[in-house]
Amino acid sequence: MGVTISGMTGAGSIRHNNRSFSAANVDRSRTEQNIVFCNEDLKQVYHMVFDEALAAYNAKKTKTRDKIPDYYEHIRQSKQEKLFHEAIFQIGNMSDCGCGTPDGERAAAALKDFAESFAERNPHLRVFNMVLHMDEATPHLHVDFIPVATEQSRGLSTRVSMKQALKQQGFVGVGRKQTEWAAWMEREKEALTEIAQRHDFEIISLGTNRPHMDLPQFKEAAARLEAVQQQTAAVEREVAELERQRDALKGTVRLLKEADRVNAPLHDIQPEKTLTGAVKGVTVDQVEQLKKMALRSVTDRHKVQELTEENTRLRSQVPSMKKRLEEAQRQQRLEQENRRL
Repeated sequence: MGVTISGMTGAGSIRHNNRSFSAANVDRSRTEQNIVFCNEDLKQVYHMVFDEALAAYNAKKTKTRDKIPDYYEHIRQSKQEKLFHEAIFQIGNMSDCGCGTPDGERAAAALKDFAESFAERNPHLRVFNMVLHMDEATPHLHVDFIPVATEQSRGLSTRVSMKQALKQQGFVGVGRKQTEWAAWMEREKEALTEIAQRHDFEIISLGTNRPHMDLPQFKEAAARLEAVQQQTAAVEREVAELERQRDALKGTVRLLKEADRVNAPLHDIQPEKTLTGAVKGVTVDQVEQLKKMALRSVTDRHKVQELTEENTRLRSQVPSMKKRLEEAQRQQRLEQENRRL
């Protein structure tokens, strides 16, 4: 069976991961099947990891204002670093590795092996919370960690830095797309692939690095998608109607031109003026035909003018409507990407 390996960044909700509260997509009857690998207090971990380096840093500062009283609060208020990061890993989806199925159990076993080897692969990512969820649609692993950079010359010698921590693990960013995080995530997915293959899974794709979405976010994205789909359908109908009217106008103009061509040839009518002011050389039928042609010419010219103006107006609207349609379709594609989660 071919499955996909997924690795994603997450919002980092520790209370949700540890089921201090449960979202609507959680089956509480299966919560006891979840596997908690570690669940440490984040503040206490900060003290254990950084207090020694913090004391050394403060000892070098002569002014109180330059010292850092609490490193946890210092990072919490930082605009450059986060207190912790989260990654979510999954094998397959609810259709091929759903919880409660034999394949779901195999996926859970592979994720368990992956979790137990995570720290060995990532010595600079201090994991304080790691949970394998078995009470949602598909087994998946939440890994919450602090990126710890050591032997630093700036700031604390041991400090929080995702860039430096991953660099010390051998990951260097190249441009905006291939960041340290992206390179690291690909390596982790490859590690999970190897483990999954040992559990008899055939991997067809390594998935993508998409953001994690909980159920409320998914419902909101689905609602936006439905609204975009309705807007797209309305725009498509409007464009179709405009094009239909444009085609109809083309047909009308063509008929008018053909009608002009079937009129009696004017060179066949050669009137002569007599001395009394009368006209000779013109039959009664020709006079009647001329009258009809004159009346129809006035009517047709007026009609052609109206149709030409309407055609011009409709032509000017079609590009705008198509642009709106393209924008709606672009939004739809983006929403569909989110909805696949």
